[in-house]
This record gives sequence, C-alpha cells and structure tokens, in this order.
Amino acid sequence: MLWPEPEGRTATSGSATTSNVAAASNTAAASNVSARPRLKAHPPLSEARLAKARAVLGPVEGHELSDEQLSAIAGAGHNTLVLAGAGTGKTTVINGYVAWLLATGRARPEQILVLSFTKASADEMAARIRMQTGQRVRACTFHSLGLEICRAATGARLTVMGPDRLDRVVSDAFRARLAADEDYRRLVLAMLPPAVRGGWRALLGQNVRGDSSAVSGGDSVGDATSVSSTPGVARGAASAAASDTAAARACRQYADRLLADARTIIQHMRANGLDVAALRRLNADGAHSGAHSAARSAVRSNAGPAPRAIGRNADLLAVIEPLYAAYVHALAAEHGVDFAGMIADAVHQVRVGRYVHGFTHVLVDEYQDLSRPRCELIRALREQRDFDLFAVGDDWQSIYRFAGSDIRLILDFPDVWRDWGPSRMFRLSVTRRFRTSLIEASGRFVMADGHLYAKRLTCENQKQDHSVKALGGMTAAERFDVVTAQLAKLPRRASVLMLGRYASDVGLILDNDREGLFELRDAGTDGGAGRRLVFRDRPDLDIRFMTVHASKGLQCDFTFLLSCSGGVRGFPSAVPDEPLLGLILPETESFPDAEERRLCYVAMTRCRRKLFLVVDRARPSRFMYELRDICPGAFRGVTLPPRCPDCGEALTLRHAASRGGDGAFYGCTAWPACAFTRPCR
Repeated sequence: MLWPEPEGRTATSGSATTSNVAAASNTAAASNVSARPRLKAHPPLSEARLAKARAVLGPVEGHELSDEQLSAIAGAGHNTLVLAGAGTGKTTVINGYVAWLLATGRARPEQILVLSFTKASADEMAARIRMQTGQRVRACTFHSLGLEICRAATGARLTVMGPDRLDRVVSDAFRARLAADEDYRRLVLAMLPPAVRGGWRALLGQNVRGDSSAVSGGDSVGDATSVSSTPGVARGAASAAASDTAAARACRQYADRLLADARTIIQHMRANGLDVAALRRLNADGAHSGAHSAARSAVRSNAGPAPRAIGRNADLLAVIEPLYAAYVHALAAEHGVDFAGMIADAVHQVRVGRYVHGFTHVLVDEYQDLSRPRCELIRALREQRDFDLFAVGDDWQSIYRFAGSDIRLILDFPDVWRDWGPSRMFRLSVTRRFRTSLIEASGRFVMADGHLYAKRLTCENQKQDHSVKALGGMTAAERFDVVTAQLAKLPRRASVLMLGRYASDVGLILDNDREGLFELRDAGTDGGAGRRLVFRDRPDLDIRFMTVHASKGLQCDFTFLLSCSGGVRGFPSAVPDEPLLGLILPETESFPDAEERRLCYVAMTRCRRKLFLVVDRARPSRFMYELRDICPGAFRGVTLPPRCPDCGEALTLRHAASRGGDGAFYGCTAWPACAFTRPCR
C-alpha cells in the first residue's frame, strides 16, 4: 500500500500525512511501480438512470452528452477519477458536473472549487461554467488558491515574487560571491571537467585579482539551456580553446548553465519545503541508508556510481548554499511569497488552522499534472473539512516531471485517496479530434508501456483514412525541402503546428531557409500561442512553432513533428537529470523512455486532420522504428537504416582499411556510448 491504513475515515495528523506523500513515492520507487493499476472502470449507468439524469441536466454547451460523459457526471462518488483521452471532451464533463451539482441542489456556487494549472484554462473554465449555469463558480489555479490562503492566514498584503525576481537575486548573489570569495571561485573551478580546467584556470586567475564579469556573465546571465547536452554545469565548454577569448566565452556559458541549474534546484527546494541541510541529508542517505530509496536510486541512476554523484552533489550544494540564503533573505526582507514556495506555505497555514474553507466539492482539471505539494494541499483541505473530489485527467499525457508532476498520483489514485473511502473511475473514450489511423497508431505506441491504464479510443467516423505520413531526408536541407513542399499542398487557411522536442528545433526551418521563405515572429505579437512562422509562398496558413510541452491542450488541422531524430538531444531525449535535482523530483519510471513516449503521444494527438513525421533518415529517432512497425503504410517511400540491436539507435555504414577488403562495416550512431558493429552482408 502506498498510503498507511487509516485509523479513521479522515486523517488528522498533518505531519504524518506530509510524510506519507514522501513515503508514497519511496515505496513506489522501491517496487519500480511494476504492477498494472488496480482501479477498474465503473460500469456505465443504466438506461433508466441516464434518462433521468439527461432530463435534469439537458444539453451542455449546446450538445447532448454522451452516455460515457453523463455516467461520469451522474455516477460520481466521493473520490472520482475521470480518465479523459485526448479530444474526448473533458472540459465539457467538468462544466456538466458543476451544472449537475447546482441543478440537483447538491451544492451552492460558493461551495464548489475548480482547480486548474494555468490562469488561461481557469479563466476559460469559469467563463464556460457561467455561460452554462448563469452562476459564478470559483475556478482558479493552485497558486491563486495558495496566495489567497497565505494572505487570509497572515492578514498581510504579501508581495508576490515572480521567477524574474528569483533570477535577479540568484544572479546578483553569484556575481558578488565570485568577486569576493576566492574559495568560492576555486569551488566553481573544481567542478569543471579536467579537459578544460587549464584554460579556465588562467581566466579565473585574472578574476581573482579583479573583475569577475567574465565568470559571472557580466550584467546579463541568460538561460543557456541549449548550450549543453550532458548533465550538470559547464557541459557546453568541453571544447573551449586555450585562447582568452574562447575561455571567456566558455566561462559565460558555464555561468549560464550553473545559474540555470541553481534556479531550478532552488525552486524545487522551495516547492518541497527543503533547505540546504535537508538536501545534504538526502544526499548522504542516498548511498548510505535504505530509508530513502527514491533518493538513493536517483543518485545512482542519473550519474553513475553513487559516491561520485554524492561528491558532485555536495559541491553543487556548496555553490547553491549562499544563493539560496540570499533568496530566502530577500523573501523575508520584502515580506514576499514566491510561486515556488506558495503551495507549501498554504499547506502549513491550513494545517495550523489559520485558514478555514467551506468547500463541499472540489474539481481538479489535468489531474495527471499533479505534484506532491499540490496533492498535499488538497489533502490538507480534506483533513480540515471533507469534500467530494472529482478529478479529470489522462495518464497518457503526463509529461511534466521536470516541474514536479508525479504520474503515480493518477496511476495509484485509489491508494492516494483511500483515507477518504473507495474510489470510482470512469472513462471517456470517444474522441472528436482525430481519425481512425491516428487513433490506432498513437494508442498502440503509447500502450507499449504496460504500467499505464489500458484504454482504447474510438471516433464517431470509423472510416479508414491516412492521417499519419512520414516525410524523410538524409540531411537537414532535404528535410526542409520536403516540409516546404508539403506546406505548399495544404488547403487554404489551414492551421499548422510545427513541434520540436527543444526550442532549438526551429533551426530545421530557419537554418536551412536559403531563400528567405519564412519569417519568425515572436510570441504574443498577434495574440496566438507559440511563435508564428509566416511562409512567404502561403501567407494564408496559420503556422505556429512551439515545443511539444507547450503544445499540450492545443489542437490544429495539421502537425509537423520536426524532431524525429536520434542521439542525446534527439527524441526521445537522452539528456539525464542533474543528479542533485534527481533527489527532489519524483522517481523516474522503470519503463525505458516512459515520459518521452507520452510526450511523443501528445505531439501525435494535436492534429485534427493529418500528422507529418519529419524523419532524419541518417539517424532516425528510436520511436520511428516502432511507428514504422505499427503503421508501415505511413512510411511508404521513407526507408530507415538498420537498427542497433544493443541500444536501439540507427546503424550507419563506416569504412576502416584495417578490416581488409573494402573495410566496410555497420557501426552504431551512438558511438562511443555504444560500440556495436557488424560486417556488411
């Protein structure tokens, strides 16, 4: 069991429950979450009950509800999970459930709370509920609720310190420490790879005598997340030349990466109520104690042998310690509250009784994105005064582990909420977004991970179609050409999403645009999501570029997945976590590339009409081999190279004179990480 057997229906000990959240993750990590979820779908309501419910509720948003949707609404229990596949109408069900509560007198508007993860989705939800019911129902983000709780509990007008303030405080503290503390400079230097230490030492020696701007990045320290492709700091500087100019450039890249790591870690420390001393204990226990299996596993799996990772973590904590102290001091001095720590602060205020709620029904949208701190806030509210929980989500679309989301909270839903009785689960399986072939391809692909809930989506039109197509090229220039040729064939005024695994994947378009065919406009200039690409030959097309993460929740007519390449920064990404961050984030899953697979599923399910996979034929993504086997017709005309039997990456033809004859053989494109070879046959 992930949660201990309750003494009563409602937990009463805040501290015990808080430790249970960590225990849940540790227990799950120890077992590798290998068992298929135990919660089975609740049977649909009888025809008689459906008829009565339909008479009470009527149409929602101008449409009659399906039997699945109405069963979830009228059959909801005390703990309800609605598994809503992509395009199955989850927002309609949330709206309908609120309307049902009001129409049946089960709740008054002020007793209902709808929680979402973004302000835009919360505002949309509130507007749609008011349009449906004529009533104002509270729909807000977790952070908005957290701020309300903190302000109500303290009676103060707290200052909200946003991420930009965190950046400034941490950057200023880093520069000041570099300028004033020789030991700190030496610690930073010691974290560099030995191969580049010489050039850095010369540069750093100059800064010991005076200016530290070269190390600190001057007045502007950016987010150089695209600099490197291996964990930790200074990964982009591995090939820096010995010259002072090259060393200074590498130094700035190193400072950018270090500060990006520091900011991220500090945010997660605040969100999880951890300080530097607590992280040091976790780091030590990660190798020397069985009490923290998640921490121990993270140290080992993310950075090789545990002792090496623990030493590196200790050094990085020493770098972060004065930055964290400066940030906490700024919070106190400005009577501020930050987004990262807001939820943890709100949990404390609820548990000590400084905030009392009056909710009888709480709805959670996008439940698969729930983090442990957010889960603790819901638990704290239920401990104070119980309410019906109605959660809507899709485990197939859980893609935000880097932000703290824990997929176990949806996979183990009945165990997480067992203190409040049994759970019910309903499925929404009829999608109105995409077509049969894409339903089949995406479903079979994501369900290769047997730890997920088994679902089978359908659509109203069962006619066979060709809504998946691979476009291939051996070079980036060839892939650019096939993309532009396909864009030229699209129907007028079509909406198009160009998706990348990384923001830098837009380079496939911009770096190969020799004739100036595209203009990239910044986000927000025309009110749309993502960055707009204006195609000179087809200005009627609404083309947006964004990362797959940013595209979640959006839909379009056509999708081009640009990043179907292998390698460390391919798709799936093989960039490992910073080992120290691995101590804080939820434990990685045992199934290989589990979250990357779900991320690819999200990319595949954005389009209404057709998905184009832009395949690097020289080094295709490992996922492309699977999709070729699932839907071979989509890859007609796009051949893939042989696949390495050891690591799954592509093989490439190589030549070595020492092998005799013409010296031709196949070698793995992942070399030197994978040394597999085989002779040509």
